[in-house]
Amino acid sequence: MKKMLRVLLCVFAYTLYPIPSTLYPAFAAGLFPARPFSDEAAGAVAAVFLKTPPSARFEALANAGAALRTPDAFFYNPAGTVLDRGRSALLLGYESLLENSGRTSLAALKGLENGTIGLGALYRYEAGLEKYDALGAAGGGFGAYDAALIGSYARRFNLVDLGLALKFIRSRLYDRAANSAALDIGAVFREKGGSATEFALAARNLGFPMKMGALADPLPFELSGAMHWRYASEFSILAEGKLPVDRSPYVILAGEYGFPLKNSSGLFLRAGFNFKNYDALGLMGAFASGFGLKFSSWVFDYAFVPYGDLGSTHRVMLSFGRGN
Repeated sequence: MKKMLRVLLCVFAYTLYPIPSTLYPAFAAGLFPARPFSDEAAGAVAAVFLKTPPSARFEALANAGAALRTPDAFFYNPAGTVLDRGRSALLLGYESLLENSGRTSLAALKGLENGTIGLGALYRYEAGLEKYDALGAAGGGFGAYDAALIGSYARRFNLVDLGLALKFIRSRLYDRAANSAALDIGAVFREKGGSATEFALAARNLGFPMKMGALADPLPFELSGAMHWRYASEFSILAEGKLPVDRSPYVILAGEYGFPLKNSSGLFLRAGFNFKNYDALGLMGAFASGFGLKFSSWVFDYAFVPYGDLGSTHRVMLSFGRGN
């Protein structure tokens, strides 16, 4: 566990210091943009709809969820999706985003004797787009969308859960389209004796560049190191360091408080602070919050995520689990 903690601390340390671009030979394959892991690479990636996981719970925690073991992890850290044999889960989500755009998600998980398999899809649309000719005259509207089909596998090995997910990605803008494939891989670590603290490492969106027309852009690759500390039976504290390929590294802090109710039901209050958004959007753009309602096997999650002067977004997810 001490070695694992040192690795996690290294990830957090890198969130405070720039990473030399000379350390990344992936440039030759076009997997990373120029000057990666810094703000100088902003706007240099494709498939930006993959950056944030479509989970209202994670969004309410400002996306500090890599160390959580929950079906929502299907879209973030697949290692967190491990289910006991015979158990299953179904997820359905919708997000009202900025500028007449939205995102929907669907996933199903099944616990087997030798691991957990998952299958899901993610779809983001843009509405109200207008095209113009060279003279600036309006030429009518056009459509744009991004989509991903995802398959996952996760398994428990003593004190560590491991998982991976494979994504097939397609983006379309007007009359141009691009395809790619990407891999998510992660691990969730715990100590013997049911420790109150769990750690996680995850790598997301490692894949081939997307070429739309004559332009090719890398995917939004990201590394994460996270901690989930159950401070009390009803209260959890989460901390996460992120290394996105198109931004400078940053840290997220979040908390979740649960109010148990009768018959396996409960109310959960959540909030998080994203230091990246604080630098870009100010104080009011850095906070996220939300709640969850659990009624027996059903869970409803909601997140309110402001973006400063740009506006606010709303995320909801409904999930259902069955089995012993």
